[in-house]
Parts: sequence; structure tokens; C-alpha cells
Amino acid sequence: MDGLAKWLSDISWPIVSRVLAALGVGTVTYTGVTEGLNNVLGSAKAATQGILPVAAQLAARAGFFDYMSITSGGLVAGISWLVLKHFALQTGTASNP
Repeated sequence: MDGLAKWLSDISWPIVSRVLAALGVGTVTYTGVTEGLNNVLGSAKAATQGILPVAAQLAARAGFFDYMSITSGGLVAGISWLVLKHFALQTGTASNP
């Protein structure tokens, strides 16, 4: 029985180690980039709190705050796709015309 257990562990360990490495690197990448993006958005929000209410209303009417939320959502979505590619969970491939 020891021979079978050793053989199974010898076969499965390279796969397990690659999966764990991919999970660790992807998680660290996603967490780091999201945290950095949250810091940038926090700084932008803190910078806009010093403006006059009239200027804030004008910026809101112009869609500046919507722009900030759409842009940050796009960045987080892009990072999520990069992490998914790293995990090799994306099955579709783009065809080159």
C-alpha cells in the first residue's frame, strides 16, 4: 500500500503545486491592484471634498462622478479578466481573421 500512496503523491504533487502557485499569484495580484485602485479613488474623493458645493453640482451634472465610477469598474473588470486568464479558466480563444 505504501508504494501506491507514494506513486499517487508523486503523480499529483506537480499538478497541486502549479494550482496553488497560480492561486497565490493571482490572488496577490488581484488584491494588490484592487487595493491600489481603492487608494486612488479614495484620494480622488478626498480631493473633491474641498471644492465649493456649486462646483460639485456642476461636476455632477457634467457626469464626472459617473465617469469615475464607470472607469474604476472597468479597471476592476479588466484586472479580474487578467487573473482569470492566469488561472486558465478562460476557455474561449479569439480567432485571428
